[in-house]
Parts: sequence; structure tokens; C-alpha cells
Amino acid sequence: MNNTHPKIYLILGTRAQFIKMAPVMLEMKQQGVEYTLIYTVQHRENIQEILDVYGLRAPDVVVYEGDESNTISKGIKWTLDMLFKSLFKAKTYIPEKGIVLTHGDTFTAWLGALMGRMAGCKVAHVESGLRSYNIFDPFPEEISRLITFSLSNIYFCPDEWSLKNLKRFKGEKINIGANTMLEGVKFAVKSNQQTNFSFQNEPYALVSIHRYENIYKKIFTETIIPYLKEISEKIKLVVTLHPTTRERLKDLKLYEELDQNPRIILHERFGFIDWINACNRAEFVITDGGSNQEELSYLGVPTILFREETERKEGLNENVVLSKFDKDVIDDFVENYSNYRRQPLFENVSPSKNIVNYLKNANIEK
Repeated sequence: MNNTHPKIYLILGTRAQFIKMAPVMLEMKQQGVEYTLIYTVQHRENIQEILDVYGLRAPDVVVYEGDESNTISKGIKWTLDMLFKSLFKAKTYIPEKGIVLTHGDTFTAWLGALMGRMAGCKVAHVESGLRSYNIFDPFPEEISRLITFSLSNIYFCPDEWSLKNLKRFKGEKINIGANTMLEGVKFAVKSNQQTNFSFQNEPYALVSIHRYENIYKKIFTETIIPYLKEISEKIKLVVTLHPTTRERLKDLKLYEELDQNPRIILHERFGFIDWINACNRAEFVITDGGSNQEELSYLGVPTILFREETERKEGLNENVVLSKFDKDVIDDFVENYSNYRRQPLFENVSPSKNIVNYLKNANIEK
């Protein structure tokens, strides 16, 4: 193992963070770079499955022992616990100075950055510089990013646009050439792991809706659910159930209604490789997920975003349509989705290798 590099800690908590940082951990493993994986348990579902797919070890440190934050009340409890530990117990989890890697726009991102700073470490933010420039959309992700930027010393940006968005923040800014999700999707496609889905005997569209600003506001019952019912009359819908979405549907007494609709299949959350396979076979995808937008831009699958804004550029004006919940835009997409299919886009670049090569030679004393 290479022990000459600074001590490296990764603080991760959500499924998307593990999917996007697994290629970085794999690159560290292949280069013999030691790291400590600290898990905040913001999500529990599918985390071990992601690590197993990559042949990576389980987390070294688990910060939170309660339930994952799949409801508002559980989320508040988790956030307060993590905030206390980040402020007052950081050195319990990060005993030596080094570099703390955090990722993206979740609460784990800024809480991990805070924990790193309180432990006296440099903080490196992966997927840095993404902005919607609308503080309330996406909410609270845009705020999480701004807090994380302010706590970071090193910024790993997927492209020049995101790097330029950081001009008012001090620190080292590195264009790593692409989002690490690109390597995750390539890994899934190259695995050749095929799954026979029970719903694949006829054309289907996939649906993934989970964002706070969608499921906890009136737009969920007044716009999104009616749109899905209408679209299901034209094509079968397979709705993947994020834990928060499942709980919200049950709270609103909508779960049973949708489950009894013969044109809508409520499907437990897919494993990562199964999700990529299901996307590849879908006629199109309806989603509000930023990571989904990235995945689908690489796969070239027709995609419509159920969002007002997006902080990502991937796929826009190509295979990805930002709906802004405009019914005319949605209707046109559903009628003409085949026009949006593109060839898969797998650039010959390794953002994970660029990250690891930088970390191996980083100076934590500057």
C-alpha cells in the first residue's frame, strides 16, 4: 500500500453518493491508496449492494445508528444528530489530519465538510461547482452546495462551466474532465449482468420521482400524479419507489390507488446495475433526479425532467427535456419521444483517476 500520501477520509451517506464515489474508491484500491470510509447513514437501502458490485469493503466507521432519513421527522432527527457530532465529536471520527472527501449536494455533503473542518482537515468537494442559481430550486440542494463550497479547500469540478461557477470561492479548483457517474455507468454496462424483468414483455417507461420540492408540495397531487395517470394510458409505467416516495404515497393514501392501476407498476428500488439495464430497455424515462439526468445522458435514453430548474447541463437539448411542468412540452415529448434517442456517450476520460492522482501528491500543510 502507498502510505506516503496524506490521510484520506471519505464521508458518504446517500445511495447516489456511493454510486458516484465507488469509482474513486475502486481507483484508490487499484493504486494502493489507503482511505477511511465514514458512513453517515442518510440512506440505508442498497448501500452494501453498491459496494459489493465494485468489490469494495464495508464502511470503516458508521456515524449514525438510527433509521435512514426517509421522512421529514426522521430527517430532522438525523440532521440534528449529525450536526452535533460534526461540531463536537469530529475528532472521534477523524482522529488524524488529512483530506476529507465529500460529494454533491446532500446534507451529508455539507455536514461531512463541516466535520472535516472541525477535525482540522482540508476538505475536497467532488462534483463541485454545479449551480442552478435559484436558491429555492432545487431545495435544499442549492443551499447545501453553497454551504459545502464555503467549507471546502479543494474543488473537483466535472467541467469548465462548473469550475467558473466557483470564482468567488478561495481554494484549488481542478477540472477532472467529467462526472464520476460516467465511470459508474460504463462499469454497469460493461458488467454484462442481464436481468429478466417481469414487466419487459411490453413497452414501458420508467418513472423516478423523489425530490423534496416535488413530493412534499401540492404539485405532487395536483400535477405530477395526474400527469402520470394520463401518460399511463399511452404506455405502461414502471415507478421505482424511493423510500421517501413510498412513504409519501402511503401518507397521501395514493399508494393503493396506483398499485391497483393495471397500467402502473410500483417497483421496489432497483439495484444500480438493474437500474441501468431497466433504463436501457425503457422507451423513455420520467425523472426529477440530477444523477438520473447524468446517467441517462450517457446512455442516450429519451428523458423528461419533472423539474422547474436543473443545475446540470448533461443531455439538455439532446436526449433530455426540461419540462418545467408545461403540459404542452410533456405531451409533445410523450408523443415524439423516439426523436430524442441518442447514441450512448462514453468519453475516454477517467475523472476518478484524476482525483486520486491529485490526492496522492496533495500538500495538507499549505
